[in-house]
Amino acid sequence: MEYVSVSRLQSGMVLSGDLIAPNGRFILPKGARLTPKNIMSLKIWGVSEVPVAKAKDLEESSGEELLYSSSVMEEARNMVLDLFSGTPPASPIMEEVFTVAVRVIAARIAEGLPARRPETFSLSLPVKPSISDEKIDIEDILRTEVGLTSFPDVYFRVSEALQSPKSSVSHIADLISRDTALSATLLKLANSAIYGVPAKVDSISRATALIGGRALSVLALGVSAVQNFRDIPVEWVNMESFWKHSVSVAVIAQILASKKNPRVIEQAFVAGMLHDIGRLVLYRHAPFTMARLISASAERKIPLAAMEKEVLGFDHGELGGKLLERWNFPLSLSDMVLQYHGPEEQIKTFPSALLAAADIIAAAIGEGNSGSLHASPIPDSVWKVVDLPCSVIDMTARQAHRQITEIYSLFKGGDDDGKTVPHS
Repeated sequence: MEYVSVSRLQSGMVLSGDLIAPNGRFILPKGARLTPKNIMSLKIWGVSEVPVAKAKDLEESSGEELLYSSSVMEEARNMVLDLFSGTPPASPIMEEVFTVAVRVIAARIAEGLPARRPETFSLSLPVKPSISDEKIDIEDILRTEVGLTSFPDVYFRVSEALQSPKSSVSHIADLISRDTALSATLLKLANSAIYGVPAKVDSISRATALIGGRALSVLALGVSAVQNFRDIPVEWVNMESFWKHSVSVAVIAQILASKKNPRVIEQAFVAGMLHDIGRLVLYRHAPFTMARLISASAERKIPLAAMEKEVLGFDHGELGGKLLERWNFPLSLSDMVLQYHGPEEQIKTFPSALLAAADIIAAAIGEGNSGSLHASPIPDSVWKVVDLPCSVIDMTARQAHRQITEIYSLFKGGDDDGKTVPHS
């Protein structure tokens, strides 16, 4: 990084790093182009030297960051800082997440798009003097809140086939083919950007050959579960926002998986789609309590999952993982959801670390929101388990941007405008 004396600065120079005043105050972000007013301000602040990009570096740059004014870049950076509770990046992976997230949000601001994610859970609930009658016991929820009676028959047949060593690939394909709606969705997935196949996949047998019998079974279970929940009658919840976040995590997880272990792409995708199912159940089971927790977590600037754990004794990941286990999902998948919000020392497997990282990346750069206004950084120990270079974040964000809208359209449920679906 090259530093230039403030007396030699010229209008048009571009910062190669964040600019911090001697008193520690943030002044300008990396990528900002200096103006005469900026330079005068730096002298007033007592800045002696400034990190600027070399001419060669500017030529090699994509130039995207230079399209945005310093005020847009600063606004974007402040929004990313707020997401992470005002804590600046303190590790290489989080520096990369910050850089990419600032770029993405700056692009939205510059294009006049909403930069902030929409609220998922409305806090304008009817006044209720007491929430003591909202029983929140995880075992009680597991027993009574969500049963399997409304799941489609194909779900049980595929689940049994997945657990049976005698089931053949052709048998699984035949089971799935009998359900027209499920087959149509799986064929759309097979023809989506996730796989990028040059020729159209027009039959479940071809999809099975492309994806694999067991992997297609996992996708079938995930699609069935999502379809069962997409019209869940939850008051005060923006389902469009909720599912957009889920799709963002699914897409990012499968992209990261493809770069390290392609054999878990489908598992990563389904885990991403269902990682917040536990929170959706909590919204339905105890809306007043969840509204109180959302308000408290926002006031304290901590992730909602931490607030859930503190007050309820468990978080939505733990509930969701146990629900998936109860629904006979593969244990490897239910464990991903169970562990992804757990203590970092417990996240020791690649799939669990992958989901934990994808959730945080999606919170920083993705669309939608499942209820939490703040996120925790990716722990170094978790990213070490993922074992990918930090530079993968930028490419992943670019790929995800192209895929999220396409995949979301496959799972979209409820009203087109994202309004809540009231109880009948």
